Amino acid sequence: MNKEKEIDMLKEKLNYYTLVATDEEFDAEEVIKIVKRLEELEPTEAPEKSVDEFLDDFWKYCEEREREEKILEEFRKQK
Repeated sequence: MNKEKEIDMLKEKLNYYTLVATDEEFDAEEVIKIVKRLEELEPTEAPEKSVDEFLDDFWKYCEEREREEKILEEFRKQK
């Protein structure tokens, strides 16, 4: 099997497990194997940000969402 066909087949299986499979059909070990093999076949580049930078961005996002929710809540009370 050529590399592209294997990648396509693995992506199909991964889509099945993540989008279609029921809880009973889901196989975490198989998903891990698929992801590892995909990483071997088409390695992803390391992110440009560090984990700490991603976490900082996440918490900033959470704070902004909280602020927006408070604004919406106040707006709803005014109606």
